[in-house]
Order: sequence, then structure tokens, then C-alpha cells
Amino acid sequence: MSKKTVKVAVASLIAAGALAATAGPALAQATQPAAAKIAPCTASALKFEAGTVSRPINHVLIKATNTSKKTCDFSAETYPLLRLHKDQQAVTPVVDGSEPQAVVTIAPGESAYAGLTLSAADSSEKGFKTGKIEVAVDRDTALKSVTVKGGPVFIQPGVAKVTYWQDNPADALLW
Repeated sequence: MSKKTVKVAVASLIAAGALAATAGPALAQATQPAAAKIAPCTASALKFEAGTVSRPINHVLIKATNTSKKTCDFSAETYPLLRLHKDQQAVTPVVDGSEPQAVVTIAPGESAYAGLTLSAADSSEKGFKTGKIEVAVDRDTALKSVTVKGGPVFIQPGVAKVTYWQDNPADALLW
């Protein structure tokens, strides 16, 4: 093989490599099947539980378990919509800063969690006791009544806040 033939062959390989490097990701995306779209979780696909915890004090852990046969996510509402009292006009506010890095997705049988702060030890605000809270995962659905295990609990309406849905209970109770 002559030097000129070798140079042409090497140049062709370099050009082909550069083309593959730039087209590679696009080509790889074009050849892979599209990911299945995950539907938002619905109240009918979830079983809700709520219970007091020993730490932190004045908190309730809310658990939503996927009872359907399909994976779902909390993209429609990224935190639980709560009504803590029958006269409450708006949903319980969310804790700023508790948003996870990605939308929480739960496979069949798996759970997501949210933490509910009930009251503050240093607040003189009046409150009320309740053994039930109402939960929804979408603004267009009815609220589901959930009994608070370990309740009744004392709630100060101006203090109460809920976290975004989390994929584990420890993160839900950080706030």
C-alpha cells in the first residue's frame, strides 16, 4: 500500500469517526423505541394512609400507595391537596424548598410520601383537633377522607403546611 493510499484511508476513518461522534446521539435516539408515557396518578389508583410520627413532633406522614397495575406519577399535582377542616377555603400550603429534583413516580405496589406540619411549639395561634384529613391528587377530583392513625391531632391552620410528594418517608419528614 502506498503512503498516499494510507493517508486517504486514515483521513476517511477520521472523517467517519467525526461524523459518528456528531450523529451518534441523534442516530441512537432514532433507533431506540420511544419511552412509554406515564400517566398522572389518580385517586382511584391510590390508597391513602396518614399517621402521627414520633419525630419530628407535630407532624403527620401521608402515604399514597399505587394499587393499580400501571406506573403513575405526580405530574398533575406535585403535592397532596389537603383539607384539614370543613370550613377551610383553600388547600393547605406547600412547604417551600421541599420540591424533589424530579417528579415522583410510583410503580404498582410502591408508595410516595408527604409530610404535614400540624402546629408550632412556639405559636400561640388557636387551633383545633381532628382525627381525619381529606386528600386529593388532582384539583378536579373529590377529596378522600383519611383517618389519622395515632390521632386525633392538634392543628394550627396558619402553621399547617405539606411537603411535595417524596419517594421516601425520611425526605417527607425533613421539613
